[in-house]
Amino acid sequence: MKLLVLSDTHHRLDNAREVLRRIGGSMDMVVHLGDHDTDADVLQQEFPTLPFHAVSGNNDSAMDTPGKKMLFVAGKRILLTHGHKQRVSWGYDTISYWAEEQGADAVLFGHTHRPVYEAGRVLLLNPGSISLPRGGTPPTFAVLTITENGRMEGAVMAFHPKETFARIRI
Repeated sequence: MKLLVLSDTHHRLDNAREVLRRIGGSMDMVVHLGDHDTDADVLQQEFPTLPFHAVSGNNDSAMDTPGKKMLFVAGKRILLTHGHKQRVSWGYDTISYWAEEQGADAVLFGHTHRPVYEAGRVLLLNPGSISLPRGGTPPTFAVLTITENGRMEGAVMAFHPKETFARIRI
């Protein structure tokens, strides 16, 4: 099972569209972690064969998009949130403990526009921003793979408009 993870598109969808054109066919679902949640709706209309899951961020106003969502994927509990309410700009302890309290195996979050991948008691994965990266990183997205035996592996990928997407080390 492969999840394409996007966050913080802020109505700048060209890079996200290119990722979906190039690798969307090998993904089982798309996750959008907010800012802006309506971007997930636009992308889903353009790529209707892929299931999309979205949560709202601190810049979202759609009343029907949840602030958190638990997905059950290949026997794993994947918690989605934007991360601003868990104060991820200040560190990852709060979101890690919160996800563990929710019974999550992994928590996917955004907000900082900076990628994070930590495999601990709860897997932490922030795809960074495909549109407005910060901290000197290129535009990024992530792929979370869950194998048949339940092993989870995240990969943060650098977006290149003309080159093969490359995994980055964080």
